[in-house]
Amino acid sequence: MSDTQKNETVATEQPPAAPVSATEPGSAPASEKKQPFFTRRTVLAMTGCGVAGLVVGGVLASWGVTTASIASGRIELRTTPTKMIVTDRARCSGCQRCEMMCTLKNDGATQQSIARVRVWDNYNFGSGVDTNDGIFGNCQFTVASCKQCVDPQCAKYCPVHAIHSDEETGARVVDEDVCIGCGMCSAACPWNMPHINAQTGTSTKCISCGRCAEQCPNGAIKFIDWEDIAQKAIDEGVVSTVTIVEA
Repeated sequence: MSDTQKNETVATEQPPAAPVSATEPGSAPASEKKQPFFTRRTVLAMTGCGVAGLVVGGVLASWGVTTASIASGRIELRTTPTKMIVTDRARCSGCQRCEMMCTLKNDGATQQSIARVRVWDNYNFGSGVDTNDGIFGNCQFTVASCKQCVDPQCAKYCPVHAIHSDEETGARVVDEDVCIGCGMCSAACPWNMPHINAQTGTSTKCISCGRCAEQCPNGAIKFIDWEDIAQKAIDEGVVSTVTIVEA
């Protein structure tokens, strides 16, 4: 299974067997296909550990990602072949600008009900009973978006196979020309991430475009290039430049 077909979370990362070259085998020349120099697979291979190992090793600490911040529920990590996505609840002020800019870019209008990143769902009382979160608790808001699952239920239960991995980003996307708007993807998703756009009659979901992160005034959402993480791993002495070019 290729990088563009598989996305991982901290809980499912497995350390690779051996270092690999930073250039993907069989990749097209830069003039034919634009690809990042480092991908998730090459970074994890050259460091010899999974995402959890990068966290424990302190490689991600400069982005606020530590074992303590993850354990407390403040930080959530998701990964795609090209990016690591970090959401920090403590930085979210509940302004909902992410929702507005998400739909403005992807749908041409601000429409909270179909936003691919969502704060409003947990705005008042948090993500569940007795969480003491939300505006009536401690003012920490849950920033919810697609988990980019390894085994995506939305794609598995789509009766017309309208959901697939984007070739460039690896994110699951909906083919609107194929989607029939039945809502099975939303029902199958444990987090109810896909929503049906009443105007188009098709499903919408996060495609990891990064617009929410670009427009967040507090830095509550970050899209981090794997190349930056690779450089940090080198700076921290987790891996050497010799390992990068080692076959």
